[in-house]
Amino acid sequence: MIQFTIGQRWVSTTEPELGLGVLMHADRRTLQICFDASHCTRQYSIAAAPVKRICFGDGDTVRLKDGSSTTISSAKEVDGLLYYTDENKNTFCETKLSDSLLISLPQERLLAGFSDPVALFNLRYEILAAKAAYDASPAKGFMGGQIELLPHQFYIADTVTQRFIPRVLLSDETGLGKTIEACLILHKLLVSHKITRVLIVVPPALLHQWFIELYRKFNLSFMIFSEDYCAELEQSQGDINPFSQHQLGLISMDQLRHETRGGQVLSAGWDMLVVDEAHHITDHQNIYQQIKRLSSVIQGLMLLTATPEQMGLKNHFKHLQLIDPDRYFDFKIFKQENRQFEQTAKIIKTKDTADPAVAHLLDTFGPGRVIFKNKRSVVKGFPGRVCRLLPLKSEIKRRQHAGNQILNTEGPDTHSLSDDPRIHCLADFIQQTDKILVITRTRQNAFAIEKALAQHTQAPVVRFDESMTLMQRDRHAAFFAQPDGARVLICSEIGSEGRNFQFVNHLFLFDLPTNPELLEQRIGRLDRIGQKKEIHILIPYLENSADEILARWYMDGLAIFKHHVEGTSFIFDTFKDRLTALIQDTVKKDRIDHNALDALILDTKRQCQTIKAKMDKGRNLLLELNSFKPDAAKKIIDQLDQTDNDYTLEDTLTRVWDHYGLETDQFSTAAFKLKIDTLTDPGFPLPVQMPSAMTFKRSFAVLRDELDFITWDHDFVHQTLEYFITNDTGTCATALLPGQATQGLMLEAIFTLECVAPLELNMGQYLDFTPIRILVDHQGDPVKTPEHFHAFSNRLEPDKPAWFKDMDQVCGQIIPAMIRAANQIAKAQSKKTIKNSRARIKKVIGHEIERLITLKEINPAIHEAEIQSARSHMDERLMHVSNTRPKLDSVRLIRVMP
Repeated sequence: MIQFTIGQRWVSTTEPELGLGVLMHADRRTLQICFDASHCTRQYSIAAAPVKRICFGDGDTVRLKDGSSTTISSAKEVDGLLYYTDENKNTFCETKLSDSLLISLPQERLLAGFSDPVALFNLRYEILAAKAAYDASPAKGFMGGQIELLPHQFYIADTVTQRFIPRVLLSDETGLGKTIEACLILHKLLVSHKITRVLIVVPPALLHQWFIELYRKFNLSFMIFSEDYCAELEQSQGDINPFSQHQLGLISMDQLRHETRGGQVLSAGWDMLVVDEAHHITDHQNIYQQIKRLSSVIQGLMLLTATPEQMGLKNHFKHLQLIDPDRYFDFKIFKQENRQFEQTAKIIKTKDTADPAVAHLLDTFGPGRVIFKNKRSVVKGFPGRVCRLLPLKSEIKRRQHAGNQILNTEGPDTHSLSDDPRIHCLADFIQQTDKILVITRTRQNAFAIEKALAQHTQAPVVRFDESMTLMQRDRHAAFFAQPDGARVLICSEIGSEGRNFQFVNHLFLFDLPTNPELLEQRIGRLDRIGQKKEIHILIPYLENSADEILARWYMDGLAIFKHHVEGTSFIFDTFKDRLTALIQDTVKKDRIDHNALDALILDTKRQCQTIKAKMDKGRNLLLELNSFKPDAAKKIIDQLDQTDNDYTLEDTLTRVWDHYGLETDQFSTAAFKLKIDTLTDPGFPLPVQMPSAMTFKRSFAVLRDELDFITWDHDFVHQTLEYFITNDTGTCATALLPGQATQGLMLEAIFTLECVAPLELNMGQYLDFTPIRILVDHQGDPVKTPEHFHAFSNRLEPDKPAWFKDMDQVCGQIIPAMIRAANQIAKAQSKKTIKNSRARIKKVIGHEIERLITLKEINPAIHEAEIQSARSHMDERLMHVSNTRPKLDSVRLIRVMP
């Protein structure tokens, strides 16, 4: 029976990268092991602990806590602890061993007579090489998204994820994919281990959409912290913080108003906070204050809104203040800076955009270090919009609320709407088209329209409004999305935010909002990335009504139905009083003053031209240059294209699965299933929920949401390859090399670099982990072969595993001497790699430090915390690289035969 003693050294067989652990506690059922090198502690069940006691023997070289190395000559156990004597007759306890020592002893397996098939040795080397290439790739973390490769999205994601403290406002125009950009950023940061705990705050109507988007497109499973879930967890487990139970969470804005929930969210501790439709956080003081408190204690922050200035410039300033309170500290200064953007843009126009000075100017005097805003005019590729205004006559009288809404928000009766000419118009429109999205102002309107429409058509109709539960709304939206599902979806205003209905190209606006940015969001439900057809917008309005004024103002003044309009918040502020007065006058007199309306339209048109020209010269140009750089974006896309077209992963993974008895059942040109009933290893890490079908091809995955997109980023890939490597598969082999001039022995040794560092440092970005392959002869001299590893391996033939076991000189002297010689060569080679890695760290991070220091002298947007963070990141990485050592991973003994 194993004697457990505090201080013993153990290693995790499933997480060897944690380093050498110390046994801290043991009882009849559990073990607690502290891995100081990785700053973590693990608790295991004794019955199934994936750990191994480390015991060294004669000839083994070890490293001590003081950094020195020594070679073991003997070992003795006293009271459960091992005491080693080295070649210099010094004795030390195992507690003195270095925490960063990784253990794998393939030579022991070899000398004990074990031998894996040559194919497994080859496969192990190929996995190590491929994993090293993946860790070093700038595309790591960007490969796994089940999305099209759109340059503007990947450019922003790449720019943001390179920052030490990502705090940004994503404000792409409606339809350009801010949610995808945010998901890309999160995925990259999570895969790179820069963050582990994420909280996403969204309007209630978007909870399930975010959940589905993250799960289907990025294989990220977020917990929806609904009130029912939180209450049930507290009832069953007593005094517990529900938000501490999951690493990745989604919560509705409404829950932040709850005093208890708000406090729990704040105390749960997060690495990244994401707020969607962020322009709404200023609607309610409690929500804004809660977001403010969260943003002050969470390192990473992303705010998403296509209309950052919808609630006015002051609220836009408050959003920026959440992101960077040191930079945006005074509203008056902020307004002055906005007026100076045009001067900065004039300077930039005289320079080449590739000139580093341009980035310097944008950082220093532009709006863009924290703001990203892509424009449709830059991204391009959107279908056109066709709008038709349809004036209708009616004798129906109804109460009108000037500048706010037309139908009675307390709920118009169905009888009054059943004869409304707009209902007749909609019923006729349904007969002419396949699917129609109908948007109105309120839930009462949506309900009344649904009831009235039932008297005029048999077409399947569903409703989507805030009176329904999230589940009901999602079911109705899903039914509408089905080709043979509902033909009409009637939405209240909540349907104009966040939801994607790009499979529809007909929009029926039953009424019109008074805010043009809200109207743009309505249109953006259809007119967005992924829309393939021309957008048709039908706007019926009752003559001499407020909607007629709005329809004509939007159509002829703003021209917002034809294309996206810049600066609508400024334009609306300019004409809001005149527009409201005209509507009130119309309600009072029951007729429109067309002269006043024509004058309003003409002045609006002129103002649009003026504002567009001004913004194009200043703020827009600066944001555009900061948000999208085509050349840099192309490099990212090219890297991803290269990865997508590389079959290394598919070939490697298929061979690993085959080794464990997992057969692939190809049921189409690009999709397959795994047959788990043939699995030969019960410990193999199958997913908790086995996907019904998989694909390696992005083009196929984008079209088929139900398929799992298998890339290097996928958790199942990581777990599969780690299982293969950590179970010592392929670590030793024997082989014959026939047809040679002389007889002899060769040893092929594969070394990996041992760098025990916290995962969030992502050391593969700086340190080349490509396995070191050494070939020595029986005298310990290096052997150079002109062939690549694969070509050399193809010349080898299987050999008996233990042919040398009774040969004392081969076992006791020749093989150990060959291993020592290979180890010395590997050390010499690794020194060059370590030197290059240190230089790379100093170049990459050092350049960023110098840039930040220079910018801080003239730009208060640069935090001292960011500079200090960069310095500590560099120092920590340099320390870990300096402690890197080669570790023998696998060996192959080769008999050279004539």
